[in-house]
Amino acid sequence: MGKRLLIFAIIFLSLLAFTIWRAQPPFRLHRKLLAKLPYEPYILLITDLDDDGHPEVTAFFWFWDKPPIWVRFPFDKPSRLRFENVPADLMVDCPFVLKALPVLTADGRLRLLRWKDGKAKLEPLPDLPDVPMEGACIGRGASMETVFLGVYRGKGKNVWLFILSPQGEWKFASRATRLRITDLADFDRDGFLDALWTGDVAWVFWGGQKGKETNLGAWMRYGSPQIADLDGDGWMEIVMVARDKRLKIWRFDRRERRLKVVAASPPLPVTDAAFSLNLFDLDGDGRKEILVADWSGNFGVFQWRDGKLKMWQGRAGLKEAGLYWEQVKFGDHLALCTYQFRTVWLFPPRIWFEGWKLRWQFREKVQFSVFCLLPKGEKALFPSNWRIQEAPFCLKFAGDIDGDGSDEVIGYDGRWRRWRLYRAEVTKAGELRWRDVLLGREGLWAFAILIDRERRGLVVAWEDGRLELLTMESRK
Repeated sequence: MGKRLLIFAIIFLSLLAFTIWRAQPPFRLHRKLLAKLPYEPYILLITDLDDDGHPEVTAFFWFWDKPPIWVRFPFDKPSRLRFENVPADLMVDCPFVLKALPVLTADGRLRLLRWKDGKAKLEPLPDLPDVPMEGACIGRGASMETVFLGVYRGKGKNVWLFILSPQGEWKFASRATRLRITDLADFDRDGFLDALWTGDVAWVFWGGQKGKETNLGAWMRYGSPQIADLDGDGWMEIVMVARDKRLKIWRFDRRERRLKVVAASPPLPVTDAAFSLNLFDLDGDGRKEILVADWSGNFGVFQWRDGKLKMWQGRAGLKEAGLYWEQVKFGDHLALCTYQFRTVWLFPPRIWFEGWKLRWQFREKVQFSVFCLLPKGEKALFPSNWRIQEAPFCLKFAGDIDGDGSDEVIGYDGRWRRWRLYRAEVTKAGELRWRDVLLGREGLWAFAILIDRERRGLVVAWEDGRLELLTMESRK
């Protein structure tokens, strides 16, 4: 009898120890509540309005008439400040720390909001006439990640363009005669930024040359023209899929002093509603390649080097792939991410009352992320070499939170209806293994990486108005 009790006790303690070990998170995550805001933030910006060298968090809300809230000293003792009577709807996701926020006053004048001597101050924007404007809009380039501000009069036919410098200051860039500029770049290298505009037809407005425009022709939807220095020689190219379904590369010709098509592909098997055009560095050499992907999983990779356009076509094993792609980095491995829909069982099932009737749902169509793990070097240019793996979540944010050079991921687990923070490890077999920490069930709306010298973390905004700072230990 004693031996049986001993064996039973050993088994019980072993199972208990295994359960406790499994219940421990795979990595340490520190969570700090910064503020409880009265509304749902829709965007978070990292700012330094007082110019003290320590960044803060500024939250903006869904409703344009709600003033922004400034959260100071997030790593130490966070305090919040509400900017009353400041309509700050001119914001977009920004990769830089802003030193001033652009705002439109009640009389239509554009001002820069700063914090000086313990007070909020509105300063005029340099190189902009101090007269009432009809409006302003802000945008961010898809490939160059340029943040620019357009201020206009004359029903949008007289536009002043300002660009956000890496130091967080707004500087005059160019003039244009149309609104909704797509991106800015200096194509002719004359010292003035030129504006790319994409309506049904793509146009280039030349900076420093008032009234000069170049028509690039019509382009196919979901393949918006993009800008990049594809071959690394310092001259910018424009990539677009024209209405004849050919991929075309536009470049400034120094002899003819104009933009011209320097390369074109054969007609591609694409349609208006089922393909996407993206620029990614696939082989890790610091220069971008062109990726054309359609809904059926057909891929075309193009590379512009030494005046020649090379093309690789193939399938990567995806069916009904998403049209939106992004690139992430796990250690020294690059990966592309898109999404797919799949019907799954819900745990637990949804049960609710509708009127006087009891309703339930056991299955639902859920969105999952799909990762294409790229091999290193030139092998990454062949789509057939990509390793496809579906993740158990839908990616909502990817970035290097702990500063170790590898991206962490925040995703929504649609099966369990939970938000989790994931770390990825690439196994020797070339597969992604996920380790996660549970964050919560409420919706996450906005994310921003906060870096204050050697300290860094991720600020997240929940749908109930909570702002949290997530910090974690590096894997190095």
